[in-house]
Parts: sequence; C-alpha cells; structure tokens
Amino acid sequence: MCKNLLSFLSKKKTLLFLIMCLAVHACNAVLFYVLGILPLAGLNVGSTLFYVAVLLLIKKNTDLYIVFTYLEIVVFSFVSELFTGGALSYIFYVIGMISVVFYLLPRKFRFKHLFQCVGIIFAIAIFIVHIKKNCLFPQYGAAVERCKNQIGLLNLLITLFTLFYVSNLYFFELNVTHEKLAYTSNHDLLTGLFNRRFFEHIMRRNKSEIENKFTIAIFDIDDFKKINDTYGHQAGDAVLKMVSGILENGPERDYVPVRWGGEEFILYMPQTDEDKAHEYLESLCEKVRNLVVECKTQHIKVTITIGMCTGTSLTEYEDVIRVADARLYTGKRSGKNCVVWK
Repeated sequence: MCKNLLSFLSKKKTLLFLIMCLAVHACNAVLFYVLGILPLAGLNVGSTLFYVAVLLLIKKNTDLYIVFTYLEIVVFSFVSELFTGGALSYIFYVIGMISVVFYLLPRKFRFKHLFQCVGIIFAIAIFIVHIKKNCLFPQYGAAVERCKNQIGLLNLLITLFTLFYVSNLYFFELNVTHEKLAYTSNHDLLTGLFNRRFFEHIMRRNKSEIENKFTIAIFDIDDFKKINDTYGHQAGDAVLKMVSGILENGPERDYVPVRWGGEEFILYMPQTDEDKAHEYLESLCEKVRNLVVECKTQHIKVTITIGMCTGTSLTEYEDVIRVADARLYTGKRSGKNCVVWK
C-alpha cells in the first residue's frame, strides 16, 4: 500500500507540487485578508492566479514550469519580507527550495546549479532585509507583529513537510532504480528468465553446499533460424517468450530456468536424480510440442531438443554442462524434438 502510494506520488510529483503551491497561496490570501494585511493578501492572490495558469497550461515537458515555479517562490518570499520588514520567516521557503529544485529538475537540465545559486542569493537578500528591517508598508507593522510568530511557524512547518515529502520520494526513486539495475543485471529482458551471468554467480556461490544430486538440462528451440527467416524476428521473439513461460511456470518451483543465449536455455534442477529429471523434461518437451504460437495471422508449431546430465557435486557443474551440451547436439543430429539423457 505504502509502495503504491509512493509510486503514485513519484509519477505525479510535479503536478502535486504545483497543486500544493496553489493551495498554500490560496489559503494565505484568505488568511492575510482576514488579518488585515492587504498587500500580502494581494500578493498571494497574484501567486494563486499564477499557479492556476500554470496548471491549465501544463504539458508533457514540465521542466520549464518547475523553473517558473522556483522563481515565483524565491521572488514571492523576497517581496513578502520586503512588505513586512523580514518578520515572517519566508527565508525558510527559499532555503527549502534550494534542495527541492535540484530534485524536481531532471539530471539532464544544465542549469540546476545556477538556480541553486539564485536561491542562495535570495536567501542572503532576505536575511539582510530581516537584519535592517527594511519595510515597504510600515503602516501594517502592528498587524504583522501580532501574527509574525504564528506565520513564521506555519512557514517553517510547510517547508519541513515539503522537505520530508521530497526526501522520501527521492529515496523511494533511488531504491526503485537500484531494483531495476539489479533486475536487468540478473535477468534476460526479453523473456524475464535469469541470465547466464546470474546462473554462473549462483553456481559459484553454492559450490560449498552439500548436494545429493542435481541435474542440468540444456534446451534448444528446433529450427529457430528458420522461424525467424520465415515469419520474422517478431515471431521469433514470441516463440522465445512462450517457451520461456513454460519453463518458468513449471510445477517444480525450486528449479531455476535460465536463458543461456540465443534460442538456448538451461534448467538447473537441484536435488533431482536422473530418472525424475528425465520424466520432468519429457513432460516439458510434450508441452512445447503441443504449443501453438500465434503471431499476427501466423500459427507456429514449435519443438525443442534437450540434453541433460546429472551430477553429484556443484564443484563439477561446468563438466555437467559440457556433457549436457554434447547430448543436446546428439539429439539435434538424431532428428530433434527429444530428450537425450544417456
């Protein structure tokens, strides 16, 4: 549930950020009108209209809107402090946005650091206004003095919430990126099966484990080049996916199907003796034999040839693969569409 929510927030982060800015300014417009600080009420009305326009005009490329939003926030914060003599702590907005703009703008955006420098300059300018107490509307000084602590706390809380929201989205997206990298490094992207690199990794890692028996089978789709040449590579990809699905969705969940390369697959069957493996592989061969792959208007029949070998220690798995591979080619020369196990 939490992951789904973060995924939604990540996909809609720019839109939600703009809506949040709109809501803050709309509420502030009402708040300052009630407090009688009319210049700030008018300034927030202008910002509210700005965000309404941005939301109505927003297109696929949102980078420019993020830039406009960032500039609106820093300029708004500076002007608000000029109106009040630096009393309402809008400097929090500017400091918070220095991090937020770096997150919201994509990596390819070349001027991210420049916008951060703009934020730093505005933060320093606001601090100077606060120290010197420059005020464009001193007549509202009494009203500002009555509410400055509460408004300052509100601005701090809004900034902290924004930073909390953005930092959690950042770490969520970082984890998603790491998961995708881990998946792509261990899986074949076309079929979704484990790839050769991952298979060799787990075999080396498990060499020290005690095994009673294990079997490795090598599969090869018969006449695959002919399928590609006759029906096209799209049909070939469809065949690879269908055969992979049969391997992956077999009843033995401990077995590890691997795309070895091209139209070749490996099935690692731990704690499986020769007879059990042979029976299982014959059933897989039969399932593929009964398979009809539909691609556009074509109905393609597929068969596979399998070579298998049983070992007693994972330290010898490379030798087991060599024997299985040799038996595979024996099957190819003997008419294909069979399981060679002795």
